[in-house]
Amino acid sequence: MSKRSKEFSKKLLIQESILIWITTISLIVLAFVCIFRGYEGELPWLAVMIGLPWSAYGVSQACYYKKSRIENSEGGIVFASALQEFNQNEDSEIEEI
Repeated sequence: MSKRSKEFSKKLLIQESILIWITTISLIVLAFVCIFRGYEGELPWLAVMIGLPWSAYGVSQACYYKKSRIENSEGGIVFASALQEFNQNEDSEIEEI
């Protein structure tokens, strides 16, 4: 049997993690280059460019963990049970007509 593929949300979170680290490291390098070349201005724009993506990443993490907690709890929502319930509701509506 083949190895079970990862869920879309896990893949998305991993890709977002990679992207956030690339952004952070490149902006730190940019700040170093600015300082090394004698830039005498302020660098708050770098702090914002790092802080905002990390905030969005925190929201993504929180939503993913909430989804995971609901799915993995006793009586949690899983795709098969949700689909079965949907089909039962649909069948009962057809019988009423």
